[in-house]
Amino acid sequence: MLIDTNITIAYKCPSCGTFEFFNTSLFNFLYKKEYFLPCRCKKSSISIAEATSGYYSISTPCIGCGSMHISNISKKELFSKNVKILYCPEIGMQICFIGNDEEVRNKIDNLEKEFDELINRLGYDNYFKNTQVMLDSLNRIHDIAEQGNLFCECGNNDIELILFSDKINLKCKKCPGSQMILAGSNGDLKDILKRKQILLSKDKSGYDMRNFKSFIMKTDGK
Repeated sequence: MLIDTNITIAYKCPSCGTFEFFNTSLFNFLYKKEYFLPCRCKKSSISIAEATSGYYSISTPCIGCGSMHISNISKKELFSKNVKILYCPEIGMQICFIGNDEEVRNKIDNLEKEFDELINRLGYDNYFKNTQVMLDSLNRIHDIAEQGNLFCECGNNDIELILFSDKINLKCKKCPGSQMILAGSNGDLKDILKRKQILLSKDKSGYDMRNFKSFIMKTDGK
């Protein structure tokens, strides 16, 4: 009987923002106390170590909250044909996929396809400096709003979004309160993903809106 000991591990690097794929074997874990899988940018890595008998401890850097998440997974789960997905416990973002190579790649392809379809529907494919960062930033702002943590210092929570190529301006519909959220790089994304609350203020916009010639009006989608 031929047993396939190969698995694919893919994670979203918090430094460069791309998915990194590793095809590895069970035997790599058997003879090392800790096995490292570095991103090609060399600024982050996953580590896998045997925790207890029959279990492995997987440490995954998180682009969502900036922390390192540790998950204990059994050997049976680790080498199952079913894809194991690791999530950020803070915001629920999918940060790591483990399983059969084809299935892992299909999962990530489907995830990115959903983003592409959303981009096409919105017609913003050539507008944003970094479309993926913009969509992830909008999703995080939506989550904050859903939790009731997006509001103006005047007490209003009816907020308007104005989208630029690399930033999001949040404006109160009842007063001049506003706040600008940068959304042009993975560094900007890391900042917004860390936030639990957004408070608009009359003194925090930091931008003269007359300097911008084109923008897109949006609502917060609540």
